[in-house]
Amino acid sequence: MGPVAPSLGRHYLQMVNPLDPPAENWSKPTGQYKVVMEVDESLPNHTIYRPADLSGFPSKDKLPIIVMSGPGCDFDGDSYRPFWTEIASHGYFVIAVGLPVPEGLRAALFFNKTEDVKDGLDWAFAVNRRSASKFHGKLDTTNVILMGQSCGGMIMTDLHKDSRVTMMVYWNSGVGMMRAPGTDQASLADFLKTITIPVAFFAGDTDMARQISTSNYETVVAAPSILAVRQIPGDSHGGTFRENNGGAYGVAAVAWLNWWTKGDKEAGKMFLGDKSGLDKDPGWVEVRKKNLD
Repeated sequence: MGPVAPSLGRHYLQMVNPLDPPAENWSKPTGQYKVVMEVDESLPNHTIYRPADLSGFPSKDKLPIIVMSGPGCDFDGDSYRPFWTEIASHGYFVIAVGLPVPEGLRAALFFNKTEDVKDGLDWAFAVNRRSASKFHGKLDTTNVILMGQSCGGMIMTDLHKDSRVTMMVYWNSGVGMMRAPGTDQASLADFLKTITIPVAFFAGDTDMARQISTSNYETVVAAPSILAVRQIPGDSHGGTFRENNGGAYGVAAVAWLNWWTKGDKEAGKMFLGDKSGLDKDPGWVEVRKKNLD
């Protein structure tokens, strides 16, 4: 994994394939809002992506809350900047677990924990209530989405009983993935039999997590759910997060979110029926749905 950078503590590694995407991949998102990336002093271990001008919220638009860990459980707040910027540009408040990674370094792997996801969620609710905060009353606490890529999906799963959570999205991930040897994997997936909030599984075609994503989707009984598998040449597990505006994952995420949190019927066409937008796109090699209509 490489030596720890002595001046930066255990958060970063030296000479381990930096993941920073080029600026052109996140500088022109497709949403109506200009986006800022910032670290708030009251949430010093997370990175926020949000519309720069908050004056239209909540009177003219909703600002749902998204908390995500990725890549994996790395302490990384900007390697997926194209994906997070794209989502935020459509009117979302995105909290990435981790900080922007210094140039030439890579965030420490498997650093984030469930508590870090919960800290981001707790903070968002707190600043939304705090009258002195610039975010006061701006956040839509009725729409709270947890997202996780790879190990990030594993740690967010532990918050499935949190009543504030209204949606869960797994990216190249699944319930019980990468758990310690001897863990009862079946018991970890039991909640999928009773969960009623929307749950989505997006995976790469050759990704190691495709099997667990499929198994998890099949375990879901009552919840609105989708399994969508994307053809991704090369690093399938890395997804399309670092491509221009998050690539195919960015398009799917915005449509899924706009449909469920903002009632956008046009966005829903991406997923509804036998001739949905995903079904028509040959890049999505497998699309399965349940409880959506």
